[in-house]
Amino acid sequence: VSVYLTTMKAVALILALAVITGCNARAVRQADATPDRWEDTVDRFWQYISDLNQKADGVVQDIKASQLSRELDTLITDTMAELATYRDDIQTKLSPYTQSSTGQLTQDLQLLANKLQKDMLDAKERSTEYLGELKTMMEQNADDVNSRINTYTHKLKKRLNKDTEEIRK
Repeated sequence: VSVYLTTMKAVALILALAVITGCNARAVRQADATPDRWEDTVDRFWQYISDLNQKADGVVQDIKASQLSRELDTLITDTMAELATYRDDIQTKLSPYTQSSTGQLTQDLQLLANKLQKDMLDAKERSTEYLGELKTMMEQNADDVNSRINTYTHKLKKRLNKDTEEIRK
């Protein structure tokens, strides 16, 4: 029985020491955790800026290889097909009336079709150029914002470090 009581007293003493030690350790740990929280906040801020920059790059890429280019290609192809159908229909209808006029009309329609296709391709190229210029402007603006944020963040870090040192003193 005395061994049992001695063992129980030892266990109770160890448990009491663990509770007291744990209470003191928690208080010290909280004091040390404060700077980590603002550092984590700054790191999350940088992660947010990085994600925002990546998303902006993604939007620029989506605009460049966007639906606009595909729609212009489809429009050009469909217009040329409709024009060819229209030309064939006119040739069929006018063929019995005059052979010489049909030849001239065929040449004129072919010239118009070629000019239309050239103009549509030129419009597509210009829209691609404009998209490139838009991308460049967005990249410049993103770089400008990034440099300003870097400057402000650097100042904020200096200020927070200074304030942290003052609090610690």
